[in-house]
Amino acid sequence: MKAVILAAGEGRRLRPLTVTRPKVMIPVGGRPILEYVVSALKESGIIDIIMVVGYKREKIMDYFGEGNKWGVKITYAEQPQQLGTAHALRQASHMISDRFLVINGDNIIDASAIKEVIRVSDGDVAMLTVTVDRAQEYGVVKTQNHMVKAILEKPKGEEISKVVNAGVYNFSPTIFRYLESLEISERGEYEITDALRKMLGEGYAIKSVHTNALWMDALYLWNLLDMNAATLAGRKGNVQGRLEDGAHVSGEVALGKKSVVRSGSYILGPVVIGDNCEIGPNAVILPGTSIGNNCTIEPFTRISNSILMDNVKIASFSDISSSIIGDGVVAGPGLIIEADDAKVEADNVVMKARMGAAIGDNTEVAGRVLIKPGKAIGVRCKIGEGTIVRDNLPDNVRAL
Repeated sequence: MKAVILAAGEGRRLRPLTVTRPKVMIPVGGRPILEYVVSALKESGIIDIIMVVGYKREKIMDYFGEGNKWGVKITYAEQPQQLGTAHALRQASHMISDRFLVINGDNIIDASAIKEVIRVSDGDVAMLTVTVDRAQEYGVVKTQNHMVKAILEKPKGEEISKVVNAGVYNFSPTIFRYLESLEISERGEYEITDALRKMLGEGYAIKSVHTNALWMDALYLWNLLDMNAATLAGRKGNVQGRLEDGAHVSGEVALGKKSVVRSGSYILGPVVIGDNCEIGPNAVILPGTSIGNNCTIEPFTRISNSILMDNVKIASFSDISSSIIGDGVVAGPGLIIEADDAKVEADNVVMKARMGAAIGDNTEVAGRVLIKPGKAIGVRCKIGEGTIVRDNLPDNVRAL
């Protein structure tokens, strides 16, 4: 069976944070989200993969190539305009002649869940469903006797069900007939779920395959921290870099090539540190932390339960908890990011989340800056010395 991975989405806001890379390439547990999807497909027995790419497609194609590193064969279809999931799938229609699997590229999923969907060999559609707490953020699915009766896209008002569409489908080629005749949705997209609703209306049977296996999505930036913790929990330590005398490492710690942990530093896993990094001396890295490539953590800095992307520099005497630090962020000495229960506004809705802050790519933070819990700072911002950040900052802002 072939699998189509929908990896063409725009550089969507991980609300309320702006990202300048495809969402599928955001690292959690030291690897891009999309890599977990590819690995899960391989583990489930699928090695023939069509990847539909669009936004920043070169970054994805350069990283995955033909899939040899993962033991799979990847071919690419391009979605030149990001017009929704149905439009993305249509770009691969000429490459498919038999039953196939479709999976979103921005979810973490266990291979066992994919195997459950693959086992369905009859009918025109099988859909993976999962149970989540905030079902109103997804396509809620009403089922009866393992059959889908209705799909309600982000319903408002009273909660109908906690069962939602997980974005994994087992299709026959019949689906393409319905993709071609779709009208654009209220969100300005052509959506697979609209095609499924049309099929239901014409009497087609859609099987619901419900799973309790691992499935995670990142709608909001704090969801990345949950993904990061879950993926780190399954990683084994592997020290390829250098530990100076007096550096102490405990638990499952992965340290990349040409990285060095200086004397007096303390790292407690699970922690992942990429290649060409310098940690310390006398730095503290605590569980749940992923640090990308080419990063510098200067002396007497403490980092816990956070994601630092590539090319980040955090100066000495800083304290960062439960935060997401984007590519190329440079922070001066004494940066303090407090982590606590915070009210976070996203999509004009105020939600509660326990987190520190999110700092967008290529932002410069001067010395002695304090960022309050739950704040998001956009890309290419400049924050002056001694500033207290109490509100979200949009892209390209100078806060002096």
